[in-house]
Amino acid sequence: MSTSRSTIAAAAILLACCGQRVFAQVDLSVELMLNKPEAGGVLRLALCPSKEAYDSEQGCRTLSVDATGRTVRCAFPDVKPGTYAVKVFHDINSDNQLNTSWIGWPQEPYGFSNDAPVNTGPPSFRLAAITVGEKPLTTRIRLR
Repeated sequence: MSTSRSTIAAAAILLACCGQRVFAQVDLSVELMLNKPEAGGVLRLALCPSKEAYDSEQGCRTLSVDATGRTVRCAFPDVKPGTYAVKVFHDINSDNQLNTSWIGWPQEPYGFSNDAPVNTGPPSFRLAAITVGEKPLTTRIRLR
């Protein structure tokens, strides 16, 4: 290959690599403060990338960790930059579901990113939304 062709090829590769911004994926750490640390069981988390996923739980990444201690730390690895919301519940009896009363009120501890407020139902995606950027992020959730 001639010098001019190799220079043009190198310039084309450089433009292709640097012409578009490449976002690294980062770890999203979640720190959970339990209100019933002695209860045992499992913490079930869902990382939802959109309002639709948050509302339906379809398309959310899930994670289960043992509920040991007052504070539990875990992470979702390789998260792309964007807006997400985290839901969590403390599955005390390890039956893979959030147990509720006959009127639908949760009977097991639960929480949302941003410690989003709960009134007559789960908070909106907008209230629970967190922004993952190019640097690792830790979000803290206090279970109710």
